[in-house]
Amino acid sequence: MARNMHKYEDLTPNEFDMEKEKASIIYLASGPLEYHEGCNALGVDLLKGYNWCLKAAEKTGGIVFPPLPVAPDWVWPLDNWDQLRARWKTVRFGEYTRVPLLYPGVMFSRDTTERVFRELLETFSDFLGFKLCVMVGSHGPSGQLVKNIIARENGHCTEKEQAPKEFSKGGKYRNMEVLTVGSLDYSIDFIREHYEKNKIARIGHGGMWEAAYNYAVNPEYFQMKYLDKDKYPQHYGALTEEYYSDEGPVTHGPEEDYMPASWKSGIGCLRPFLSEYRKFTPEFAEELERITVERMAQEVSEKYASILAEEKK
Repeated sequence: MARNMHKYEDLTPNEFDMEKEKASIIYLASGPLEYHEGCNALGVDLLKGYNWCLKAAEKTGGIVFPPLPVAPDWVWPLDNWDQLRARWKTVRFGEYTRVPLLYPGVMFSRDTTERVFRELLETFSDFLGFKLCVMVGSHGPSGQLVKNIIARENGHCTEKEQAPKEFSKGGKYRNMEVLTVGSLDYSIDFIREHYEKNKIARIGHGGMWEAAYNYAVNPEYFQMKYLDKDKYPQHYGALTEEYYSDEGPVTHGPEEDYMPASWKSGIGCLRPFLSEYRKFTPEFAEELERITVERMAQEVSEKYASILAEEKK
């Protein structure tokens, strides 16, 4: 099998040095193994970002670290392991609840995830000597945590604050510049336009847009057949045909203390709906990935060029 000369694990030490000399860029994608309805492979968050990194590196140069299956369930207030573990008791197999932690997903607490992220950033900067790290959180809370870490490192927010939008694209971490990337940073306008054109009510978790990214990694990762409630078990109940609205608040249990406010109130259908998936096309998946990779590669190239220009001053 042919090697990919941008994959960290495929390189010999000399090849690593040569690739790093060509472009001192390290890519890292993180995401959990997470439930995205019965039709999507569990690795969609992890692998979609890794796929972007590999394809962007072909355009910009650089080395892509293996995909990191470590990500937080939420950013706040799920700070520690005890709080995360308490969530397990609230999810009952066979019943859909509005709790983000869904079987058989595997999540980590924020403090554990942040420590892993920081140790990797320090390693990339101080030990390996990269000039630029492209850190992709292709899972909403993972991407937000990355942005928070860098914003805090540069004095733009405190430990218990989210990164301000104007400082959400990265900054310096020790001796290295970091470009922080979230799962919708390069595609939200295209997805929103496509949803409006096709009369899809909501851009939500596991919906047609994520199925498209899943399909772009491997067409076998998107399996509509498993949404047939008459043939296959539905872990959290069958999906509705169309979007619906709720009346009043949703009742939760003890987990309510660990949930963001938006999950506590009746804000409508939080899951995808069958008519949404039926509007999926391979052409949409191809265009969505193309736009994401091209925009990401362009920003990385511009950022790296600015680093090199600054060094020459």
